[in-house]
Amino acid sequence: MRRATGEPATYAELRRVFFGESAGPARAPAGPTPSATLLDDFRTRLAPHQLNAWHPRSFSYFTPPPLVMSILGELLAQVAQQGVDVWHAGPSAAFVEEEVVRWLCDLVGYGAGSFGLLTSGGVMANFIALALVRDVRLRAVLGTDRPPRGRDLEGVRVYASDQAHFSISRALDELGFPPQTLTVVAADELFRLRGAAVAEAIARDRAAGARPLAIAAVAGSTNTGSVDAIGELADVARRERLWLHIDAAYGAAARLSARDASRVPHLERADSVTVDPHKWFFQAYDVGGLVVRHGADLAATFDRSPEYYRGAAEVASDEQLSFYKLGFEGTRRWRALKLWLSWRHLGSDGLGRLVEMNNDLAAHLAARCAASDDFEPLPAQPELSVVCFRHRRTGLDGAALDAHQDALAAALERSGDGWLSTTTLRGSTWLRAGILNYLSTEDDVDALLERLRELAADL
Repeated sequence: MRRATGEPATYAELRRVFFGESAGPARAPAGPTPSATLLDDFRTRLAPHQLNAWHPRSFSYFTPPPLVMSILGELLAQVAQQGVDVWHAGPSAAFVEEEVVRWLCDLVGYGAGSFGLLTSGGVMANFIALALVRDVRLRAVLGTDRPPRGRDLEGVRVYASDQAHFSISRALDELGFPPQTLTVVAADELFRLRGAAVAEAIARDRAAGARPLAIAAVAGSTNTGSVDAIGELADVARRERLWLHIDAAYGAAARLSARDASRVPHLERADSVTVDPHKWFFQAYDVGGLVVRHGADLAATFDRSPEYYRGAAEVASDEQLSFYKLGFEGTRRWRALKLWLSWRHLGSDGLGRLVEMNNDLAAHLAARCAASDDFEPLPAQPELSVVCFRHRRTGLDGAALDAHQDALAAALERSGDGWLSTTTLRGSTWLRAGILNYLSTEDDVDALLERLRELAADL
């Protein structure tokens, strides 16, 4: 709890500490090792050198300190060893996931007929969503009797902003779409994708003979926490008959708060929505999720029923829920238990208050930066709980100012007094605070800024 990151902080140094003289992985052990020795290895070789999500000034990537009931749920799930794939392998576990998915559908605003599944994270959820775009939406557009493959994928276009997550382009590549499928549309001055810009891109593509297919919006970008103009994009998608996917892996949790739900509006208008509970639901890794307006689209895309899974389903009088039919994964962990326990423990109201605390801290950090003469935030007012800012020093600009931010972030990491990532906005380097920490206070934010000033004076 004393440091936000362990020592030493650099990759090369820590690799030498961990592997020792061998400078690389050891051979697999031929003989046994006492459990006490193994636990001591954890205490001495691993624990002192980790990122510390519990530190109150750890504002790194989206890595929150997990709730206690989430940790307990993860432990119980591992002890129970349930496979939430074919129903027989985890009977009650499947019901827990079904209930949690229903809660996520309700959170988004979906009605009857919607459904989804839990995943390893947002990357897999976005991947599944774009598989639906291919096998459901494109198939309908083409009017074929089989899922589109090969040449069928040529000439289509998917629209996303320059703030979209990398998984959108990766998924399109891995699903067989040509490189030109993704049309990147510039975000506005607040890093949001706007409807008019997408409509213009669609018009250009149609005039060039391309086939617009989908919009991939973001509600809570990794870079700045920006929320695309979802209402405008939904209007465009409806008018142009496009699939609308929203990557709300981070931002969807704002809807847990009655006060802040309006910051992430119109999710219910999407065809599919990614939600990552291991971000702003404060869950232990890993648990992501995808919810879909028409839940039947999942089985229509992924259901492959092998003979070795026939079991009692062949003679059952009711339809069993087997999650392997709804996504890529066969073997699936009992991810739902920790979310089921911790959501019931705090309730939506309690989780929502934690989200509000983080949003308030982000506003406090941005305001302190704006009011100072040596820090500046971008944008001036964060939409959610991500704050990008940089330290200004007289005489530094351009590449020198960028290098100063990198040096300052590295110095903070070495000190152990906090943790910030860096990013690039409009061609310049900025410090980035992703505040997903229910242990942090305004005093921690103020102390972080003062510590950055002290470290900057020594650079």
